[in-house]
Amino acid sequence: MKNKIISAFVGLLLASLCYAPMSQASTKAAEQTALVQLVEYIGADYINAVDEGQIVSEAEYTEMQEFSQLLTEGIAALPDAKGKSNLLNQAKSLQNAVENQVDESAIKSLAQSIRGSLVTVYGIPVLPKAAPNMAHAAKLYQTTCASCHGITGRGDGPAAVGMEPAPTDFSEVARYDGRSMLGLYTTITQGVDGTGMMAYEGALSETERWALAFYVGQKAVTEPVADQGQKALHNIPGMKKQLSLNNVVSMAPEDVYKAYGEQAHAALGYLRLHPEALFNQNQFLSISQDNLTLAGTAYAQGDLAAAKQAALAAYLDGFEMVEKQVAAVDKPLMLKAEKRFMAVREAIDRNMEPSVLDERIEAAQSIISDVGEVLDTGGLSAMATFSASFFILFREGLEAILVLAALLTFTRKAKAEKASRYIHYGWIGALLAGVLTWYVATHLIAISGASRELTEGIAGVLAALILFYVGFWMHSNANSQKWMNYIKSKVDTALGQGTLWMLAFVAFISVYREIFETILFYQALWTQVDIGTDNYLFYGIAVAIACLAAVTVLFFRIGMRLPLGLFFKATALVLLFLAFVIMGKGVAALQEAGALGVYYVNIPTFDWFGIYPTLQGVGAQLLIAGLGAFLWFKPNVEQTNAGAQKHV
Repeated sequence: MKNKIISAFVGLLLASLCYAPMSQASTKAAEQTALVQLVEYIGADYINAVDEGQIVSEAEYTEMQEFSQLLTEGIAALPDAKGKSNLLNQAKSLQNAVENQVDESAIKSLAQSIRGSLVTVYGIPVLPKAAPNMAHAAKLYQTTCASCHGITGRGDGPAAVGMEPAPTDFSEVARYDGRSMLGLYTTITQGVDGTGMMAYEGALSETERWALAFYVGQKAVTEPVADQGQKALHNIPGMKKQLSLNNVVSMAPEDVYKAYGEQAHAALGYLRLHPEALFNQNQFLSISQDNLTLAGTAYAQGDLAAAKQAALAAYLDGFEMVEKQVAAVDKPLMLKAEKRFMAVREAIDRNMEPSVLDERIEAAQSIISDVGEVLDTGGLSAMATFSASFFILFREGLEAILVLAALLTFTRKAKAEKASRYIHYGWIGALLAGVLTWYVATHLIAISGASRELTEGIAGVLAALILFYVGFWMHSNANSQKWMNYIKSKVDTALGQGTLWMLAFVAFISVYREIFETILFYQALWTQVDIGTDNYLFYGIAVAIACLAAVTVLFFRIGMRLPLGLFFKATALVLLFLAFVIMGKGVAALQEAGALGVYYVNIPTFDWFGIYPTLQGVGAQLLIAGLGAFLWFKPNVEQTNAGAQKHV
């Protein structure tokens, strides 16, 4: 019977031929995932086919022959890359070794080399998004796996009687050493047809499958080894960098032992037992480091699109998620790191020499190490946690609050209750949409940093244009006697249905463009605080809410006391200024998403004003400022006519 691995791999191969133009990156990742599972299966189960040069199971041996051939064909079908030829030779050697019925040790050594080469040449295809809940995993294991694998994971469950092949004994050290977390996760996801191992892709969520992989992947780790590993992880310089999330997921314990030694092997065991230790700031810094390396490799191979995508991911999916935390501890370092990432993207965008890009990548990698040292204190301090939490909400929410305050003050001053309701509909809808988007991104589909920035960029530019229009509309009506008469009577009559929905849309887009990213930033911050300092995250949120409320109340009180004409002009200025700021941030987000070109200019960054050192961003803001100034000082026709009539 065909193994499910074969079916899955053939399906992936066909998908790559049919749909490569649409989803080349995801297909490549899926191909590699299937190959990693395949080679690990050969390395772990060959002993059931051949022992001391003798075939002990014809069925298992036939399967090993089939798998080794499929592995060779699969690697041959992968895209060209530096190191692929060596990888293909390794696969052919493994296939010949199986045919010659060599000893298990030789097969495991070849499988280990191939697995390592796959990860080195083609990168890491999948990573868990959050720390696995090991308590939930333990319960899940008992209800899902224990009937076959046994209560303690020794493969002796009641349903295992007579099962061929027998369920895996997860406490077996030799098997533990040969299986990576990626291989375990892929097996749980895809299953193994022809055995009792079913596929759980539809039955369990991605988070639950990762939790199970970590749970069964630590069964062979003893307490002394874990204690040794914990000490090594915290006391040996460079150990945390060696055992990044990517390496812990992609490397089998024997790979780690061969690459880094006995202490790292023990530290890996500790991290499998305590995966929460992986999900701090190092997770995001590791993402940055790996993507920078991928960018350099892709650029050297002439794949500019892949290089650009990797460079963007290095910043958006990695460093940006800890940017606020770094700023709370060492803001000059944060600004310096931003420039290093920007320099890498500039080298790719301007098609500079590979040597120049390599130098810039090396500089960025160096500063990532500096950032890691600054943050690597076992968790953020209380003050750093509070500061990061406060500025995440206050900075992200200030623009939206100013827009809402301006609109609501206007409708309250004009006694337009119906218009106020529409504004409330808008921002409440934005909150719900933001939380829903976060839920979808966290639990249902993967939304990359580039997609996040693209959403914010489009919303930002659109919001800037609408705010510009509303601001100019307020200014142009500030001296309009006709409009003032409307206000003095009943503004709800003056505002048409279309205008009311426009107010709701302004409120919606002003809030939505901030809420989704704010939630993600807090999610990242939460993984970097200790039990003793986690309360300060909530203190920061509370103080930020209080400050935003104070800004809102202040705006209301000042606005209500101003004469109507002066209020219109003051509000118009606020909205036009916000249009200037949001336009700059919107263009920057589109550039970070790779949807808009980048040409860097030598000017400082003023983040609060949306000013970034790119020609496109500054140009768009100058256009907003210039057009606003022209319309602001343009003579008001109604006022001019009234003056002329008075003069006559």
